[in-house]
Amino acid sequence: MKKTVILILLLNTLIGYAQPTFKTGVNFPFYTPTAASINDYLSLVNQIGGKAIRQMTYADVFWKNIEPTNNNWNFTYSDSAFLNPFSLTPIGTLYSMMGNDTVGMQVPWLACSNPFTCFWDPANDSIFSKDYVLQTVNRYKNVTNYWEIANEIETTLPPKGLLSMADKRDFLKYNYNWIKIADPTAKVLLPGLVGTCCTFPVSNSFSWLRDLLNVGGGSYFDIMNYHDYNAWWTLPAHYDSVQNILNQYNLNKPIWITETSISSVNTSPVTPSYSSVNEQAADVWRRICLLWAKGAEVVMWHSNWSSNDPEWREFGLVSNTGRKKKSFHSYKLLNDKISNFSSINILSLGNVTENNNAGGNGVWVIQFVVGGINKWVLWSPNNLTYSLTGISSSHIKVTEVVPNTLINNGDSAIFNSNIYTVNAGTYNFTTLTSLPILVEETTTTSLLENNLEKNIIIYPNPTNSILNINLNAIQSSDIKIQIADALGRVIFTKNLENVKQEDKQVSIDISQINYGMYFCNIFIDNQSIIKKFIIKQ
Repeated sequence: MKKTVILILLLNTLIGYAQPTFKTGVNFPFYTPTAASINDYLSLVNQIGGKAIRQMTYADVFWKNIEPTNNNWNFTYSDSAFLNPFSLTPIGTLYSMMGNDTVGMQVPWLACSNPFTCFWDPANDSIFSKDYVLQTVNRYKNVTNYWEIANEIETTLPPKGLLSMADKRDFLKYNYNWIKIADPTAKVLLPGLVGTCCTFPVSNSFSWLRDLLNVGGGSYFDIMNYHDYNAWWTLPAHYDSVQNILNQYNLNKPIWITETSISSVNTSPVTPSYSSVNEQAADVWRRICLLWAKGAEVVMWHSNWSSNDPEWREFGLVSNTGRKKKSFHSYKLLNDKISNFSSINILSLGNVTENNNAGGNGVWVIQFVVGGINKWVLWSPNNLTYSLTGISSSHIKVTEVVPNTLINNGDSAIFNSNIYTVNAGTYNFTTLTSLPILVEETTTTSLLENNLEKNIIIYPNPTNSILNINLNAIQSSDIKIQIADALGRVIFTKNLENVKQEDKQVSIDISQINYGMYFCNIFIDNQSIIKKFIIKQ
């Protein structure tokens, strides 16, 4: 089945709505304070080109953490996250993660011992709640405009089952208005709708949304926000369902999916059965590209650093021991290559179904325009062919978006790329697979330069003993390597002549060189590639 969908940015239709500077981001950038420092966690997000972070757990602005007693404010952890050195935009979570902890939505120093038998009292608690919201939003309004009142509160907002939908609407209304008082430019997300998941589908989520909209709740959020952990081929149907509900209530709001992902292992009860290391890396592209193409303004991966909890085991781009996975490098490639697209079209949709165990066959093709250059993402689980037309260059570069190899314990990745000649604006792909490929218009010259830059890998970096240079992807047998210091002075030269393919792994002893920043210059034929590296103490 072929279908063309043109994404029209909601910026053009919403008066006063400023489109975010990011199209994707990551949840749970942190795991635990004892595993790594906040800057170490955020450095990983920065390395993959992440622009936004959400659900910052112990460094978020949960009320019980930043004001445990009246006017006793402690912003130490949250400052580290919100005022981070990488200019990552935080999406702040107010009150609590899901409203069902020992405090929930209550005033921390007035909370009862059982939040399911008592709750936030508008008549008596508003003065405290308003102060909390105003203090928090005012403190961070220069670094973020995006706030959630809590997360997934439709099923966990205490007292469970005792508050009417009108009461919940009023709770959102109070907080929405306070946020706007502090920052009139702020945008409030609907507290993450659970949406769908694999082994515990919340069948009433869409009903809950309709009930909220029936009592006028649509006036108290700016951005529709839901979560989806089902198989990638179900995502277009779920998105359409959410969009249709908004249309029924004449709500023209941007849609964010702030949680979506799979695990790299299939033992978690939350993840689809097809999950694996390679499929997780592929799903980074399949999920995000499909939701973007359907019209989602922002799609966020869950998560950065993996938990070892049995339910949410290894959902992160980094393992629970801190090792970068294939999905880490796939996410970086996605940000490098297509996240700045100016337009997006669905050229071919495969089998969209709500069956979480079977679906997805057919050909899936999404076209992007990035900086005026056409790019396409293609895949087919049942290995079909596809004739790609409308190519305006003489050659195309085809990259497998799942890394072929990880080296240096996951710090670097090698992606398979090839160049193909285009005939009359068309190229025929004889066998696609379930793992997506990225197709880019290019010329032979630019491809050669890209391949050299990308396939020459130096590691470890930083180092204090041995510097390894991987030249396996280089076709030339004559190579010269120079190392220069920060002032450009050459301190090491090595000429490699008639090098056999199996010998193109060069190791250089740098243990006697002073610490600092250096440049490794690799001369190949008439070109040179410069790689920066650090010698540490």
